[in-house]
Amino acid sequence: MSLFLRTLALYSLTAIIALAASSETTSHFQSGIESYQNSEYEIAKTQFTVALELEKTAAAHHNLGLVYFKLNAPAEAVWQLERAQLLEPFNADYRYKLETVRQELGLFAGSAKWYTLASAALPSKTWLILATVSFWLLLAVVILPRLRETKANIGLKALRGISITVFILSIPSLWLHQRLLQTGTIISDEAASLHAAPASAAPSSGTARPGERARILDHYNHFYEIETEGQATGWISKDAFRPLAD
Repeated sequence: MSLFLRTLALYSLTAIIALAASSETTSHFQSGIESYQNSEYEIAKTQFTVALELEKTAAAHHNLGLVYFKLNAPAEAVWQLERAQLLEPFNADYRYKLETVRQELGLFAGSAKWYTLASAALPSKTWLILATVSFWLLLAVVILPRLRETKANIGLKALRGISITVFILSIPSLWLHQRLLQTGTIISDEAASLHAAPASAAPSSGTARPGERARILDHYNHFYEIETEGQATGWISKDAFRPLAD
């Protein structure tokens, strides 16, 4: 068999496997919807969880969040909805559901700022590539005319303007996206204790409310050091807190 045919066969096999995985994901997702509509929430939870194990999608996280809310686990529901919003930052329905559940928990209804959500529109790797490429292009269009001792033409000026714009947008977006991925949610159903050190026996330094957002400051063994949106700071067990970038 020629190299071309072997390559074609490999791509065909990969496509078939991907199609089969997608079909299986769709099957579990649809089963989850049907179970949810029939108020079979435990079954729906299992189906959406399996669908997420096969493929991480915003829709599956959103639906699983609604299931957890029905199962009286609103903190877990918040994390799922936060995750859905991260994957699809401009979905108004996801944002509304998240704000509604947070209100049920007595938390501020507002979601992340628009510019933070905009930074999540692209992965960190893509922002990094855009920043790098735009920097080198900008350097090239500035240096080349000087080396040739000529004036920059319209094309180079346009390229310089585009490079500057992309670089200015990509650097803060990369920073915001990284900060967003350093946040998480309190997933315990009750107020969680914060400690002055990474140990359960350490003195208390405050409490974190169920579903509350928090920023990760550090981690050690089975603990995260966090700062909550309520300005409480301390160490919390990883069983009670889940990073958004999980």
